[in-house]
Amino acid sequence: MRRITNQNAGGTCCFLVLLVALLFTGCVRDPGLVSYEGKDYAGALRHFQSRGDPAGDFAAGVMYYKGEGVEPNPAEAAVWFGKAAAAGHASARYNLGLLYLNGEGVAKDLQEAFCWFSQAAVQGDARAQYNLGLMYARGDGVTEDRSATLHWFKAAAEQGYVKAQIYLGGMYARGEGVLKDRHEAARWFRMAAEQDSTEAQVYLGAMYARGDGVDKDRESAIHWLEKAARKGSVKAQRYLEQLSAKHAGK
Repeated sequence: MRRITNQNAGGTCCFLVLLVALLFTGCVRDPGLVSYEGKDYAGALRHFQSRGDPAGDFAAGVMYYKGEGVEPNPAEAAVWFGKAAAAGHASARYNLGLLYLNGEGVAKDLQEAFCWFSQAAVQGDARAQYNLGLMYARGDGVTEDRSATLHWFKAAAEQGYVKAQIYLGGMYARGEGVLKDRHEAARWFRMAAEQDSTEAQVYLGAMYARGDGVDKDRESAIHWLEKAARKGSVKAQRYLEQLSAKHAGK
């Protein structure tokens, strides 16, 4: 089962879909959104930059990062995210945290990343909560703190964030920062598996095959392992072969 590693939490910045971030004025749609949907990216960018509000600043940051209407420019994206973040925009704070975490458009600064993730996490951003949990787990930009790791993973997991559910399941499975509880581990793996996480489906299938944290149930094991195997999981296929061999030997 997955252990917390020292790899970067964010990897490549993953931003909210631009359309979700935009505001509507009464019943009239934002002109920038209309331009964006019509693929007039340069026009949309000009409008967003001129709006003078956090949503417009955030949208401009996304477009600069993705290179829509302009050449990709993480440094300029950081400027616009910074404006929106200072005004309290949660997704901008999360994105700015990722830029600092990865050193994109800004000098890499784990403490600065931690600061922005913390602000977004308090506002309920599940991605920020997850990354904050990772930083506490690794001691990146902050003193290592397993209780804080558990708190933020659980906050993200309870919002349905799959990666957090898997890590949380692993913590309970190993007794890492929490009392070992294989039943609780299976509960979190199930939540992720039901959201079609291949990794969680393998873990849950294996637990059913062994009767580990759940009642031993060959049919349930096959159900979850086949789901993972159909998506190319070699590990799931091996478990299925083992189950088949045991059944044939009876």
